Amino acid sequence: MLHERRVLYLDSPESGEYGWKYIDQYMVSHQCKNRGEAVEGLLREHQEMQNKLLGNQALAQQVAAEIKQLIDPIRLRTGSTERTVAMFRELLNGFLVLHGMEEQFPVTDVQSNAIVRADEKIADQIKAQQVYRNSDKYKRMKGGE
Repeated sequence: MLHERRVLYLDSPESGEYGWKYIDQYMVSHQCKNRGEAVEGLLREHQEMQNKLLGNQALAQQVAAEIKQLIDPIRLRTGSTERTVAMFRELLNGFLVLHGMEEQFPVTDVQSNAIVRADEKIADQIKAQQVYRNSDKYKRMKGGE
């Protein structure tokens, strides 16, 4: 193994917890023959930790993608439920205001024109919200998620 002599300036052992003090502690705990061997060991450990960190980040991204795949159908069903509830609220509110009724609301199996129009209105609102969520303005506001 070829060795090369270099000069390395670090804090003295008395002036801080890093520098020569840290290298000397590493040298003792890992039974290194000299400081050069200790520095090589520290650099090797640092590289291994960097590799693990990159691996962990890739794993986290993979887990997030898997979870997103599991959640997307739930989000779609939730969106459908929100749409239905919003449509119902629109219809109920319009009916109660129009007829001055506070204790009753219509329940039918037939879809009237009012239901169709309310459904279209809510669908347009949801679509507008989806477009906004996909916009650059929204993504910048949320930190680029």
